[in-house]
Amino acid sequence: MTLADLRNHFCCSPFLPNHIHELAAVALIFREADDDLEILLIRRADREDDPWSGHIAFPGGRMSPADHSPQATAERETLEEIGLDLTHYGECVGSLEPESPMKRTSGTNLLVVPYLYSLDHEPEKYVLNHEVAELFWVRIGPMLLRQNLTKFHFEHEGRSHVLPGFNVNGHTLWGMSYRMLTRVFSTIEENL
Repeated sequence: MTLADLRNHFCCSPFLPNHIHELAAVALIFREADDDLEILLIRRADREDDPWSGHIAFPGGRMSPADHSPQATAERETLEEIGLDLTHYGECVGSLEPESPMKRTSGTNLLVVPYLYSLDHEPEKYVLNHEVAELFWVRIGPMLLRQNLTKFHFEHEGRSHVLPGFNVNGHTLWGMSYRMLTRVFSTIEENL
């Protein structure tokens, strides 16, 4: 998969809010690396006030009244969380249909709009804020081939659950982030 594949199979269409849902947005940021693509992932800091505390995720967050669109939210949150100005270093190459997180974590009618970005060049360094514990790049190839599939086990309301995920840098990418990334892969695979 290449950046050209992303550009050819996705478009950055505007998402029109319906005022029924609370909105958030995330940035799936890709860069070329040798004969593969890499995606930028963050590990969220461990915080009691964050339902996604410690999770592997994409930069992003809730829409604020000052944001004119969910895409603006993804760009603002990425700048705040990791110091990356996507309007300068990246290009929006597409968006996906919004995802809903599990009710147990969000507690609201939250919709998260994923935007795909290609990174043409990078800042000298990334500046992580208090919400982000670490940032790392992961090659897409093994995930696309499902070589690093794993299972994520968790308890909810006294019941055990198992969900699919990817093993990335010793962590598990699962849940909504996993669903978003596999939708990118499925779209590319369907059109090859």
